[in-house]
Amino acid sequence: MTALKQSLKLAVLGLAAVSAAVGLSIAQPQPTQAQSGLTIFGNVDAEYRLSYTIDFNYPFSDNSRYYLNVQRTKLPRDVIALEIDYPEAYTELGGRFNPDKIELRSGEWRGNDVIPIKAIDWIEDENRLEIIPAEPIPANTNLVVVFSDVRNPRRYGYQYFNLRMMYQGDVIDQYVGTWPLELSADSPQDQ
Repeated sequence: MTALKQSLKLAVLGLAAVSAAVGLSIAQPQPTQAQSGLTIFGNVDAEYRLSYTIDFNYPFSDNSRYYLNVQRTKLPRDVIALEIDYPEAYTELGGRFNPDKIELRSGEWRGNDVIPIKAIDWIEDENRLEIIPAEPIPANTNLVVVFSDVRNPRRYGYQYFNLRMMYQGDVIDQYVGTWPLELSADSPQDQ
């Protein structure tokens, strides 16, 4: 009889541990933040995966804000232009942004000082933005590209925004990395 009680007790403890683990795995950090380490979904090699933070990350949010980080190691020389392309599915699912609400900041995470921009060209039919700073961005600068007043797509999913930069002295853009944005991850009541 004691062996049966012991087995029953272990089974109940095991079930309680599993329930606690499932409960913890459902909770999401606010705001949504890219995680480093193993990528199960995303298919972006670690050396090219860029980090990001998103405020108000729920479907069709009209005031989402994307903080797209670029580590200083990605700026070995002064940068004279940035090019960001995004997938067609982003706009097909209702995602929208305003090029007038895009800024560059030095620093990490949400950034610090604003870097003046000379021009932003939005080539909609190619799903691409070109950002030209007023002055070259110095090498070894941590950089944040901030998209404000963004409308998220109506459905959850990963949207891959790719970054190319033109360095001082170059004649073509070079691929730097990809932000595997997990968009529309939260529901409005979670905010």
